[in-house]
Amino acid sequence: MPTKEEVIQAKDVLSARLLSAGVRSNVMARRFTKSMREAIANVGSNVHAVGVGRKIVNGVRTDELAIKIYVIQKLAESAIPPRDLLPETLDGIPCDVIESPPAFIQPARKKGKKAAGAGKVAAAAAANCTAQRQSRQRPFPAGISVAHRDVTAGTIGYFCRSTRPGDNPNDVCILSNNHVLADVNSGVEGDEILQPGPADGGTANDLIATLQRFGRIRLGGDAPNRVDAAIARLSPNAVPDISICSIGAVTGTVRGVEDMNVRKHGRTTGLTDGVITDESINSLVGMDHNDPSVVALFQGIFRIERAGASPAIGLGGDSGSLVVERPGRRAVGLYLQVRRMVSLVLHAT
Repeated sequence: MPTKEEVIQAKDVLSARLLSAGVRSNVMARRFTKSMREAIANVGSNVHAVGVGRKIVNGVRTDELAIKIYVIQKLAESAIPPRDLLPETLDGIPCDVIESPPAFIQPARKKGKKAAGAGKVAAAAAANCTAQRQSRQRPFPAGISVAHRDVTAGTIGYFCRSTRPGDNPNDVCILSNNHVLADVNSGVEGDEILQPGPADGGTANDLIATLQRFGRIRLGGDAPNRVDAAIARLSPNAVPDISICSIGAVTGTVRGVEDMNVRKHGRTTGLTDGVITDESINSLVGMDHNDPSVVALFQGIFRIERAGASPAIGLGGDSGSLVVERPGRRAVGLYLQVRRMVSLVLHAT
């Protein structure tokens, strides 16, 4: 039986071929179609993610570890030209083909109507910071609305200090996604960071930090990314609450593994529970809803699905949330909101 490391290596080999074909054919622009002719014509460029997890048979997860191939549209084997058939096994490792829409960064909607289930989450949490997560809070915890001045809204992940030589080690910074704090590589050092974010009514009077730096996202789909992260230095008069709303202070880090129970608190859905289903996944992610050719390849991240009573693990505006183990408060990774029921997380370690 192959080890998990061998399965991950095989996944990387297969994803290099399948995802590069997807980039060349602009797979992110494709959608599920009822036209059999169109579906067959596009079946050779159907793959948008390749991961590792338990094989699913008739909707039930088995104990068999497999390479999971995510396609926009799944067709009967008899309808697929032989040259376009996906492998049933790779080096003795089973493959599992799963129909799923491609991942796109989900923007926050303007403050107003609450997300489905959000009121229930707030009541269960019984925490003022949860009820006011889209509003101005002073002092402010992690897990609530924040954004670059030119972005709608995302979530404060947590607080940190920079260890880069030349930076002041005493400066406290907030951590979130690049696309939340740096507007997908468009921000420059010193840009204003607002709490709440502009979509929630934030203005220049709500300045809490200035952009310090970010990990540049490599666009185009041919160069791998492992982070979507940025930090912003707190303003002198900013007063943080060094904790995550409704969760508490982080106690360390731990690597996310399959079947781990996790939770997060985000600007839109508040406190939600999830479970890791793919421990290592390579995925194309659309970075601009108006232009599907603006795509980034993320490698070695993991995939989570909602768990328990949570109506969704997250929605637009939850990006940047810190995912932590459940129970416990060790950080697992930085949340990347891409779909309602399923999302991606960038490993913390």
